[in-house]
Amino acid sequence: MNSRWLKLIRVLNSNEGPFTSSQLASILQVSSKTVRNDIKDINNLLKNYKAEIESYRGTGYKLRIDDEEMFKKFWQTCETEKTFVPTESEDRVRYIMEKLLLQPDYVKMEELADELFISRSTLQSDLKTVRHILSKYHLKLEQRPYYGLKVLGDEMQIRFCISQYIFNDHHSIVDQTENWISIIPKEELVTIKNVILSKLRKYNIIISDISLHNLITHIAIACKRIREEKVVRIVNEEIKQLENQKEFFVAKEIVKDIEARLHVSFPKNEVAYISIHLQGTKMVPPQLKSEEINAFIDEEIQSIAQEMVKKIDDKYSLHLNGDEELLMALCLHLKPAINRLKYKMNLRNPLLEEIKTKYPLSFEAAVIGSEVLEERFHVKIDENEIGYIALHIEVALERQKKRKNKTPRCLIVCASGLGTAQLLFYKLKNKFNEELDIIGTTEYYNLNQQSFNHIDFIISTVPIKEKLPVPVIQVSTILGESDVKKIEKVMNHEVSVIDQYLRKRYTFLQMDFTTPVEVIRFLGNKLLEDKKVNDQYIDSVMEREKFSPTSFGNLVAIPHPIEPQTDETFWCIVTLTKPISWGNRPVQLVFLLNVDKNKKDSLKPMYQVLVKLLDNVPLIHRLLQCQTFEAFKNALKGQ
Repeated sequence: MNSRWLKLIRVLNSNEGPFTSSQLASILQVSSKTVRNDIKDINNLLKNYKAEIESYRGTGYKLRIDDEEMFKKFWQTCETEKTFVPTESEDRVRYIMEKLLLQPDYVKMEELADELFISRSTLQSDLKTVRHILSKYHLKLEQRPYYGLKVLGDEMQIRFCISQYIFNDHHSIVDQTENWISIIPKEELVTIKNVILSKLRKYNIIISDISLHNLITHIAIACKRIREEKVVRIVNEEIKQLENQKEFFVAKEIVKDIEARLHVSFPKNEVAYISIHLQGTKMVPPQLKSEEINAFIDEEIQSIAQEMVKKIDDKYSLHLNGDEELLMALCLHLKPAINRLKYKMNLRNPLLEEIKTKYPLSFEAAVIGSEVLEERFHVKIDENEIGYIALHIEVALERQKKRKNKTPRCLIVCASGLGTAQLLFYKLKNKFNEELDIIGTTEYYNLNQQSFNHIDFIISTVPIKEKLPVPVIQVSTILGESDVKKIEKVMNHEVSVIDQYLRKRYTFLQMDFTTPVEVIRFLGNKLLEDKKVNDQYIDSVMEREKFSPTSFGNLVAIPHPIEPQTDETFWCIVTLTKPISWGNRPVQLVFLLNVDKNKKDSLKPMYQVLVKLLDNVPLIHRLLQCQTFEAFKNALKGQ
């Protein structure tokens, strides 16, 4: 099985279908014909596992599974044993990284090319990407004639690289022992896990499941590297500082047991290395009271957390200042995080993609907050770390929402008489319950006698031509599903938000750009022509992309300047004839966000609309087919 087949099955298995061949072609960045041929070949394989990709005339393809258990075993084999041959550049790069990092000797280029069934020139192209990845860890790829390729650099950075690019790129953290077998035998992994757990319990150290997984990974890597006579180097001054910490003592105990059971000799540097990991993962016991937590956190950390909150509020006006729960959560997160930053350690975040997709506003706020850490510690903050900060911000915003939640109020207008008005009244009550406050019903002819001061919108069974100060939703008395969706859109302010931010002048459909830079420069120059932005605008958008690519999955990217630049809030939109690579994700629909630098309070409803869009794959593909602005606008509004 090749990697494209694997991706196609993953798309059909993890999303509600059906998907047309053109939709799948966009996601996989191949032709519709290739998709159809792949599906034929995949079905020949799947029939052995009682599953099939079925074709539905006029609607597309959907995965049917007749035996869940059998398919589950097949899928686990595909994902964990890596039996497929990588065909896409991204998968080949991962394969090459694993080969180079796990093999102690030189790797010959001819062997790599033969294993991957690619030419030497294609391999050279993939090696450029490998070198770029290694450079993030200050590592180099040495190429010696007659010997081959070998990774060189600081041992600690080599191990961090192994951990990040080989063993931390899995979705599940429940049982991953299979993923480590290429490092050391499974029974040794079980021993390492049991030793760690017993010492953590003995010394009442609490770490998360992800941190436990990371610790097992790093100790397993350490065992392999020490056996290959590769040990970490830590300066004596740092070791002396670490020796005074509780974590160093616990690390010594862990090492003592592992040495006895696995017959590996850990030098003092390696004990210090494990204590660094413990410092970077430790959590505060949940039973501590707030005053005890305050004593646990030093003034510098509290100062950093306060500065982060202030910077976020200055940029986005989220009114987070004064939220003591958020401040405490940030402080507790920052205490181990600062240790991670000091030693350039990355803590994997298995929720990262979901956080970016579901909570883009909180993620953007976290990007701004992380600037404080970058300025203090002169290091680039990893996306995974930003994702964890975003979670704390999202929790704070949810608390705000709960405190400020106001039930929308509506008036029913019905021309058919009291009976139908009452029927609609009870249908709405049954559907929306406490989410909607129906203040009464009225006839159409009495509408001009009504006060609209305490009404958010009108629900009417007849067309209302007069211009009213509130939105009007025309529905059927029987209240169908489409009527319910119309009401939900108004309740969530979606229609007004779309009307407010959509601009015909800045909507460009079916364009032929090939890179994110081309898209950003094109839109930026349009805004410059209209004197909407200054000369620094394009650079500001590109600067934001350096923090973390704004491609959020499902073919959508939402770039924006690092600081608000415009005098109004609106969208610039581009759809592309073909997907382009944007931060290693395919993108075909771009929303360039422009935020009023004087009014930032309206960001939440705008991001709520964008989150719903990111979740709606069929809608994205409808938007990509649109040829005119009116068609695009109507599709976006669900008309």
